[in-house]
Amino acid sequence: MIHLPAIGRRFRSGIVCGLLGLWSAVAASAGSELIITNARVFDGRNAQLHENAEIVIAGGKIVAIRKAGSGLPEAGSTAAGADASRDAKAGSASAAGSAPRVIDAGNRIVIPGLIDAHVHPAMAIQIGALRDSDPNYVAARSVVEAQHILMRGFTTIRDMGGPVFGLKQAIDEDLLPGPRIFPSGAIISQTSGHGDFRPRSGTARRWSGEVDLGERLGYGLIADGSDEVATAVREQLRVGASQIKLAAGGGISSMYDPIDSVQYFEEELRAAVRAAADWGTYVAVHAYTPAAIRRSVEAGVRSIEHAHLIDDATMKLIAERGAFLSPQAYLFSRAMPPPAGGGATAAAGSSSPAAGPALTPSQAAQRDKAMLVGAGLDRMMQLAKKHGVKIAFGTDVFGSPRAFGLESLEFGVRLRWFTSLEILRQATSINGELLALSGPRNPYAGGKLGVLEPGAWADLLVVDGNPLEDIRVLEQPDRSLRLIVKNGQVVANRLD
Repeated sequence: MIHLPAIGRRFRSGIVCGLLGLWSAVAASAGSELIITNARVFDGRNAQLHENAEIVIAGGKIVAIRKAGSGLPEAGSTAAGADASRDAKAGSASAAGSAPRVIDAGNRIVIPGLIDAHVHPAMAIQIGALRDSDPNYVAARSVVEAQHILMRGFTTIRDMGGPVFGLKQAIDEDLLPGPRIFPSGAIISQTSGHGDFRPRSGTARRWSGEVDLGERLGYGLIADGSDEVATAVREQLRVGASQIKLAAGGGISSMYDPIDSVQYFEEELRAAVRAAADWGTYVAVHAYTPAAIRRSVEAGVRSIEHAHLIDDATMKLIAERGAFLSPQAYLFSRAMPPPAGGGATAAAGSSSPAAGPALTPSQAAQRDKAMLVGAGLDRMMQLAKKHGVKIAFGTDVFGSPRAFGLESLEFGVRLRWFTSLEILRQATSINGELLALSGPRNPYAGGKLGVLEPGAWADLLVVDGNPLEDIRVLEQPDRSLRLIVKNGQVVANRLD
């Protein structure tokens, strides 16, 4: 049995004690019909709730949303909904003659399972410690964080870099509870780029023939020139990537690239986009500055991660090209304090006891980059609203249990720029549209994600409070999430 000591510190014992027992019992009867009744349903798009409704689930999907107790599609349902309702009846009859399980939502709001479009579950400890840690330990930490992510209501995540394929497979095979994962594989980076995790003493593969440990473990992949970039993309697709992640500009967590550096020539970016498109999917890039973002968008990149230093003209270009913006607010609103070993307010070289140990030069550089990026957050969000850009919901949590525990706090900080309804759409239907860009590489292509409608995957949450009016109720999932359903399986139930 999997031991989850950390969950007990964050979630009430009613969820914790029954989690693995519920998982095993429900997984064994995944084909059975489930009905969530007496519900107020938010479909992921429309502000108007489906009142006094029930959601009929069979085979891991929603087959009908209808008036509670009616057994018929709700008025105004589409023909597809009527067909789904007939399928529900057929599914019920075929489930060994057993009656469907009915769960009363108690007139609470039901929302689609949440989606985090930027997270790194395979980087469950600090980047600097990855190369010195037993990979089995890191994998175990990733398992625990995946379970926590699911218990926070995120039934789907888009991994933005790391060796996550094994974790995804184990979750998909019901070996352990966790979210659906859209994997990117290794972060593809130029030499000296954001995904070049070599220590300063590391040698270049091109001159020495040695492949760095970070590359061998699957965290990053260094590729220079159009041919190498295309090959790197194809390698990630070969092992199961649903989309590709490139570093197109400087970063904070990377030690040796300045934040203003522009990474990859346009022809290299175009090679990546073309190689991904040949497999029916897309490229997302890490980029902060206008130069890096513009070069990426003009090359055909469909998702810009971060973008905190963007200008008006470049944001307009994103809107014109229909690309997605995947920003993160909470971590950057706190200016991402430097790593342990340096006080958050300590100046480089300071020996003041009140400020904590002095920062190393590299830590000081990271601090300065973080503060620069954090200062651009407000303008970036305002420009995105001004130009009507499609804004995804992502958190960029990685590196420690404490960092992952901040994931839900992304909701409230976005109220500075968006309404609760807008934020909820970002974390559900808009993120679902972003994930759908992976086309035939979508590992869950049998249904839609981020919406509650006939034919969609049965991922849903029953919520105490009204997240359409106050999104902050989702910041305390241990209190507000009364039921978590993923793939039609109940993984946490505090209603019974």
